[in-house]
Amino acid sequence: MLTVAVAGGSRPELLELVQHARAELNEELVFKVFDTDSNIDDQGLWEYTPCQTEEESVQKTIACVVRKEADIILKGGVKTHTLLKEVLKKEHGLKNKELLSHVALVNLPALGRQILLTDSGMNIEPSEDQLESIIENVMEVGKKIGLTRPKIALLSAAENFNPKMPSSVMAQALTETFKDQKEAIVHGPLSLDLALSKEAVKQKRYEGPIEGDADILVVPSIDTGNALYKSFILFGQATMGGTIVGTKVPIVLTSRSDAVKSKLHALKFAIMQANQ
Repeated sequence: MLTVAVAGGSRPELLELVQHARAELNEELVFKVFDTDSNIDDQGLWEYTPCQTEEESVQKTIACVVRKEADIILKGGVKTHTLLKEVLKKEHGLKNKELLSHVALVNLPALGRQILLTDSGMNIEPSEDQLESIIENVMEVGKKIGLTRPKIALLSAAENFNPKMPSSVMAQALTETFKDQKEAIVHGPLSLDLALSKEAVKQKRYEGPIEGDADILVVPSIDTGNALYKSFILFGQATMGGTIVGTKVPIVLTSRSDAVKSKLHALKFAIMQANQ
């Protein structure tokens, strides 16, 4: 049985999510909701704790996790920076990696398989060292969800090294850094088509360790990641959901504009991580 602590959860969109989660996920889930709004649950779907302020709802959510009474954090109607500020307080001891990063689970119908995308929602312009941490984070997530020696593509505009292109320079350097890694294949620079399309690989006569079969995409900046994330949804009919990783428990970030299936996808992704 897993417990989900929800900061600012007594909202219609969160109630709908909980209803779908209980009906569709093959998991025994307990939801603990902390909010300033009155309790809108009249079906006994969650445990509700009233709070006076947004800060108090966040503090009580995190305290619940620190006491090991919850396995997943779900952001409801609270500000992301308010939640993460509390998560990162040293006295809580929740951060267990050098860097927090965002990892999305992408179900792209055109591919017929799921992939991971990082970092499209947390780090703006990561340095080489930060990108190394982002790769290490996603490798761990991949292992938790059952990826065996995943192929990790470091995206750039082209597969040929270009010293004038920062993403290309970093990708080449990081490929060298991870060349002896036994648990994953890390390679770049690589264009998106060569990372995901075997047809493109064939047409371009490309040969390399990743030939249209990447399991994980690593973007060089949040601009690239955000555009790719939204393109998958808008034009690729993708179902996507992400979590913040680098902490002892996964953190699900949802938006009121997200479709229920996306929120459910993100929660399922967090459950896959928490079950390990």
